[in-house]
Amino acid sequence: MYIYIQGKILFSVIKCLLYLFIVIILIICIWSVFLFSKKNKAHCFRSKPLLTVVIDTEEEFNWSEDFNRKSRSVHNISSQHLAQNIFKKYGIVPTYCVDYPVVENDEAIGVLKDWADKGECLIGTHLHPWVSPPYVEEVNRYNSYAGNLPYDIEKEKIETLTNAIEEKTGQRPKIFKAGRYGAGPNTARILKELDYKVDVSVIADTNFSHDHGPNFIGLPTQPYWFDVDGVKILELPNSRGYDGLLARWGRFLYPKIAGATGFRAFVAGGLANTRLLERIPLTSEGIHIKDITRMVRKMIHIGQYHFNYSYHSSSLLIGGTPYVTNTKELEIFLQDMDQFYDFFINEIGGEHKTPLDMYDMLA
Repeated sequence: MYIYIQGKILFSVIKCLLYLFIVIILIICIWSVFLFSKKNKAHCFRSKPLLTVVIDTEEEFNWSEDFNRKSRSVHNISSQHLAQNIFKKYGIVPTYCVDYPVVENDEAIGVLKDWADKGECLIGTHLHPWVSPPYVEEVNRYNSYAGNLPYDIEKEKIETLTNAIEEKTGQRPKIFKAGRYGAGPNTARILKELDYKVDVSVIADTNFSHDHGPNFIGLPTQPYWFDVDGVKILELPNSRGYDGLLARWGRFLYPKIAGATGFRAFVAGGLANTRLLERIPLTSEGIHIKDITRMVRKMIHIGQYHFNYSYHSSSLLIGGTPYVTNTKELEIFLQDMDQFYDFFINEIGGEHKTPLDMYDMLA
């Protein structure tokens, strides 16, 4: 009994200290709002909620193994009709950002081209540098973020893929998404030179520098323009929203004190368990439909109106990603997609827009 009481007291002390720590950081974060640069300022929407859907359309490979140029199977493309039927049900025109293994496979790109020709989807660009020519760089984690490559290599890879998509589909892609969110210091310049209009590579409030990737902390969570030598390109950040008492300050607070590993993971768990703050991605990959909908409701309540839903094409193939490993998980994945679109379109009165629709609307 004595040990039990001591344990409860210790837990209470730790909990109080955590609350105090969070309050101090919150005060710092609110103050830091006034210190942020106004560059790349996000758009404010005075309309109904807007939804874009962007799919990382790529080869299936073992995510736990090293990157391999020989991993080029695209069997998952034959399963994309499972989601496409749901999109048609709600009048959604998704964007399939395709990488080189998809483009080089005539059957795979043919499936997507058929839908694009009917106006049922858009086709954009998705760069996995390790499977995209020219094959000149060493295959490793650092180089898996294309933004780490020298300017000339990154540009040649994007240009080669862009030209291949145009050759196979008859349409030059205008929407770009870096594989692994790996935009770098030269990416914007390259997109401008290749006449892209929209980028969807950014995950705001996220730092991949621990894995040699980019640091997006401080960038807006809503659509914004970035200027490249007088040419504007629209950024549609991947949606990561918040729920909880501190959700309004989530984008300033969460990146400073919480995360996926070590003590930051402990803090993240504490914040979520106490319902103070929980970060929730807008995807059906490992995220329950109830969590997605409560996050969207909260974000709309605090003034966010654009949401960018994404997933990997390989999640529609059993065993293609860690999120779908059996028939039951695939059924749940598709069911959650269907329920989310019904919630967004019919329940809260949202509206679907393609990335190019957003470009025209905000231009």
